[in-house]
Amino acid sequence: MTMTKLGDFFRVERGDVKKITQLTESNAENSIRLISATHFDNGGNLFYIPTTETVYKSGLTINNNGSVGDVFFHNYSFTATADVTVIIPKDNHTITLLEGLYLKTTIEKQKIRFMYGYKISNDRLRDMLLNIPLNENGNISWKTMNDKMLSFISDAPTLPKTKNKLSTNNISLNDKKWKQFVVKDILTVDSGVRLTKKNMVEGNIPFIGATSKNNGITNWVSNKNKSLDKNVLGVNYNGSVCDNFYHPYQAIFSDDVKRIHIKDKTVVANAYKYLFLKAVFLQCKAQYQYGYKFDGTRMKKQKIMLPVTKDDKPDWQFMEDYIKSLPNGDLI
Repeated sequence: MTMTKLGDFFRVERGDVKKITQLTESNAENSIRLISATHFDNGGNLFYIPTTETVYKSGLTINNNGSVGDVFFHNYSFTATADVTVIIPKDNHTITLLEGLYLKTTIEKQKIRFMYGYKISNDRLRDMLLNIPLNENGNISWKTMNDKMLSFISDAPTLPKTKNKLSTNNISLNDKKWKQFVVKDILTVDSGVRLTKKNMVEGNIPFIGATSKNNGITNWVSNKNKSLDKNVLGVNYNGSVCDNFYHPYQAIFSDDVKRIHIKDKTVVANAYKYLFLKAVFLQCKAQYQYGYKFDGTRMKKQKIMLPVTKDDKPDWQFMEDYIKSLPNGDLI
């Protein structure tokens, strides 16, 4: 391994996508994934059809803002916002998955350098020292990277088999037709109730606040109000925006959390369906950064993608079956 500057072997380019809130999401076959400065979903979740923006066939991205220093590898076509820097090999090598994961780990080890106001810039990235393998000609040894990552995989312990009842069915999200729905058309969105710490009375009822931890529980109270609910998905629109948790138990909710229920009363709403919706709402997180508030009105108008039946209605049974098909999903 040799310590070398990133800029010696990689091009460093800032993304050029602007005004992302004005982009129209698309599920068309020629849509491209937009990478933004988020910690989730491998750096992005919005798909759209670019016009004049630069499209990269593959590469790594590092966040300059937001989740600063987070690195993601993309082995697909993508565009990037100005809060993201794209890193591409100068030798035009197409990075493999194992090589991408090697580089991601190597670059992220220096994430701490960009804390406390020491801002990431293109020049600083070019001067960043990396510990990467070089061949006898002084070029990157991509094979050595691959072999190193393969050694980790071969040494990894074998995972135990799960009690996955549907594992033999090979359920895949790609097997379904998907359709865009407006939240208010298929889900109810109800508000929580403001309850200050001063007015909280200690008890055994979970109080759900706008946090990303502890399944949303921020306190235990004996207070009761009109937000008292159960078998519900609580979605944060303040605090840790878009983070959400399923609550099978009775709880009361902060005014920073919206309560989501399946609207169709003929559907048996249960943990499996709500956990599928949990993942769907997390896909919206990147849209609500940098002051673009996820308030109740926007939540109701938010468009989400769901698998559908032959008559283009949400396929709730498929959603349940898919969650059950995951490791230990049948033990929920």
